[in-house]
Order: sequence, then structure tokens, then C-alpha cells
Amino acid sequence: MREKSPQSMLQWISTTYDMSPESLAHMFQRTRRTVNIWLKEGRMSPRNGSKIRSAFYYLNNMPDPHDPLRSGIDMI
Repeated sequence: MREKSPQSMLQWISTTYDMSPESLAHMFQRTRRTVNIWLKEGRMSPRNGSKIRSAFYYLNNMPDPHDPLRSGIDMI
């Protein structure tokens, strides 16, 4: 099974928790414009993609397959 893209993970977080781009920007400490680009185009740095992936797996109560020893709560 192939892992979802960070863009689809972010869309899942947004829909599941009814979060606006402003709320997501606050959650990831970025601007609303940056989050809009992530949602529409999927362009993001590997570091930001890692933060989204960690949040996604934390919210799903699953270990991150890329880093199973580190939980999503340890996000930097």
C-alpha cells in the first residue's frame, strides 16, 4: 500500500477536523498563503511535509512509518 501525499494528508486533517486554512496555518506556524499553496499545488519543503506527515499519523493514532520511534507529539 502506498503512502498518501502530504497534500492529501493536509486535506484530510482540514476536512476531518473542519479546519480552515487560517487554522492550519496557525497549527503549523505558517502563513495562510503558504497553506493555500500546500493545499492547491502540493508544493512544500521536505521539512514541512514531514511535519504534516507527523501530525497526520498522530491524529490517526498510528506510528509514522518513516520514523516509528518518534511520535507525532515530538514535532519540532
